Amino acid sequence: MTEVITFPGAASGPSKAQRESARTRFPPRPVATDWPATRLERGAARERLTSGIFVLPNADSQDKRIRGLSWLLDWLADQPGQTWQQRWMASGADAAGGAWRQVPIGWQRERGRDVRWLRAELSGALVVAICGDLVRPSLSCLVAGAAGKGSLIRNLARTRDPEGFARLGQLCDADPHVSAAAASLTLRRSAEIIAAKGGMLADITVGDALELMDREAESFSGPAKDHKVFYRMLRELGIFGDQAPGRLRAFRTAGQLTPGELVDRYQLRCRPVRDLLVDYLRERQPAMDYTSLKMLSYYLAKRFWADLEEHHPGIESLCLPGEVADAWKQRQRAKPQIITSPDGEKTVVTAERIGYRQCLNALT
Repeated sequence: MTEVITFPGAASGPSKAQRESARTRFPPRPVATDWPATRLERGAARERLTSGIFVLPNADSQDKRIRGLSWLLDWLADQPGQTWQQRWMASGADAAGGAWRQVPIGWQRERGRDVRWLRAELSGALVVAICGDLVRPSLSCLVAGAAGKGSLIRNLARTRDPEGFARLGQLCDADPHVSAAAASLTLRRSAEIIAAKGGMLADITVGDALELMDREAESFSGPAKDHKVFYRMLRELGIFGDQAPGRLRAFRTAGQLTPGELVDRYQLRCRPVRDLLVDYLRERQPAMDYTSLKMLSYYLAKRFWADLEEHHPGIESLCLPGEVADAWKQRQRAKPQIITSPDGEKTVVTAERIGYRQCLNALT
């Protein structure tokens, strides 16, 4: 039989179809393009971000912040746009993600300025500009590390929403099933959402949380960690409302494909065989979980029949000539392969002992 080994965590995330279904029910907040703070004149912006709650208790740290903020505003002021947000987006820094600092550093170098300490000071300046709602980097930019890991949390918790972050931290600390690492990720992800969308923790929606998970899936090659904890803690914070599912798992069962849709992912040309596969999956469906049904559809439709159609154009019968069956078996004896299904799930398939008659016996 086929030996199927699913990567740990690879199948734990919602598929594209499931995410689209969840997005219809729980859309994220739209990205704002204009708000009062981003329209501040340069002098007013500098005054706001260097006074009151934005002043650091350590004088040296505050001096560095002021210097970095001046450089940040100098650079942004030279970019096209009517607001700080428009200038940020026009500069190309947002698209650079975690490497955004290279954009203003290059701008400073072109003007013959010393940039030895600029990288660190720009990092702090961006964080305070976010906390003051001067700019809102995209979720993709923030997920890529544009604002660091701990600095954004600490500063938003101090200046934007002290009570909200305190409550969220207490919820995580009080739950014995939430590790310190999972709690840190929950706080960081929450901070990234309000940094990108504005507002406070109480304004985060289910759709915002799902959108962040999507951005992480696009940015990171490995499986994301502790999404279940992140969703559960925000829900227990009481900000999602009564309509939100109790667990993240609910979004993984939403939008499951029918047997016909599972088979049609592989665009089989022979309609009678396609219909036979669909009928067989429907027959097996009541006794199988969805993941097993999906893998069976992949094996029969993709690895068996689609492979035959690719290598033997025009084939229309399960009564395979000996040489066709032998050629198919030879192709299946290849070394283990990493297979990516149409919904993005990655699986290792080893097929040395597969015989085409097993497929025929299953279908007839």
